[in-house]
Amino acid sequence: MQNERILKGIGIRVKEKVRVDLFLKEGVSDKDSHATYITLCICEGRKRTPIHLNKPKAAQLSLMLNQLVAEGSNVDYERLRKKYPNQDTWHIY
Repeated sequence: MQNERILKGIGIRVKEKVRVDLFLKEGVSDKDSHATYITLCICEGRKRTPIHLNKPKAAQLSLMLNQLVAEGSNVDYERLRKKYPNQDTWHIY
């Protein structure tokens, strides 16, 4: 894409000196067609690694992350149930 323009940006720190920035960008391709896309940028100190995703790929990545988070929470829950069988509630982080 050429002449890209950032429409919105958000980010999250995932470790000390490591963050993930997400940008919604608009650009014009060589075919003179306007399109929006997502840039996922991994920032480690001064090193930046941008990954450009079209909207379908970004949506698929979002679904995959949600699935992994849900499966991880289920694993945590099962371990807590085995460790504390008489407890009624747990806090899972």
